[in-house]
Amino acid sequence: MIAKNKRLKLCAAAAVLLFCLACSAQVTPSPTPEPAPTGSTYTVASITTINEPYVKSMDWSHTKNLIAFGKLDLQDRYYDVYVMEPDGTNEKCLTCGKPGVPQKHNGNPAWHPSGDYIVFTAENPDNPVEHDRYAVPGSGFHCALWLMTSDGKDFYQLTEYSTERPIKGVIHPQFSHDGTRLLWAERVASGNNLGGGWVLKIADFVDSDGAPHLENVETLTPGEQDCFYEGHAFSNDDRRILFSGNLVSGQTPYGMDIYEFDLESGELVRLTTSDDEWDEHAHYSPDGTKIAWMSSTGFDIDWDVVEEGDHFDYLMTELWIMDADGSHPQRLTHFNDPDHPDYLGKTIVSDSSWGPDGRSLAVLVAYETERSGLNSKIVLVELDNSE
Repeated sequence: MIAKNKRLKLCAAAAVLLFCLACSAQVTPSPTPEPAPTGSTYTVASITTINEPYVKSMDWSHTKNLIAFGKLDLQDRYYDVYVMEPDGTNEKCLTCGKPGVPQKHNGNPAWHPSGDYIVFTAENPDNPVEHDRYAVPGSGFHCALWLMTSDGKDFYQLTEYSTERPIKGVIHPQFSHDGTRLLWAERVASGNNLGGGWVLKIADFVDSDGAPHLENVETLTPGEQDCFYEGHAFSNDDRRILFSGNLVSGQTPYGMDIYEFDLESGELVRLTTSDDEWDEHAHYSPDGTKIAWMSSTGFDIDWDVVEEGDHFDYLMTELWIMDADGSHPQRLTHFNDPDHPDYLGKTIVSDSSWGPDGRSLAVLVAYETERSGLNSKIVLVELDNSE
């Protein structure tokens, strides 16, 4: 997320990243959230580990009912893109040892809605080994966008950036529901602050003549200051996008909020409204009525201390859910609660992806263990809704 070494350390650990050039887009706050009414309260029916250790961001294909995810190879110490069944079985690596793609860090996968392709980030092959840690999926420095067929046989490079300064990079690509557009966050400059230098980009995805590629690339910079962006999702009608960032003047990257941006009207709606809580990784439910995201809400975190040390020593987050307009926010998980059966210790919930049934989510959690230190795993969270 950040250009400083100490801040990038967390990004590598928890798959969370922190440009926006000032522009005239006006932020429209959503109504003040009210407690979730009894009729729409969600409960977690079960949490099951489906893959570990050392996994990264994932995406669940509703067409193929397969989960694509990043996982660290303990031999070469690079991440690769894998697929598996929703229960964690039939794990298969798609990028391991493939001559058609760089054999360094590969991750941040996202499915094309057809199920025919997976877009992902790949570290530039000429990136010096000593800079590998900045290219871990979710940090994205020295990386480009690549595309592969869902069987991992054919690869296509979609973007290209020099490894020279200012350091460029990409994170978290996402396809539109009709498969014709691609959203991603890109670092284009050093920025005016630790989280600066990023923009949102949207391009047409063109699949023709056996050479998939991008055309008509647009740059979006909503907000009031140079800041960090991370793209998350398209709405069901592909008119709006979800993203996170510290858009308000003076807001730090630690206080990121979730926003919805209307691509036609330019309206910008702030869905979470705290300048000092970390909100990120937002995804619409399959029916478009809910948004799941991660948040540090409820934890008393001294951000001045965090900035001086290792984020993972202090940051704690959980999985939350809210209505698509930002109302009725509700905490779902309790991994950081010592008195709860699901307690894992100090935990950062990061990325998540909805299953096709709209009642389950694959969720990435990073946590500390006494034996091996930092670990991460993908869990399947099954929900019950009392409505």
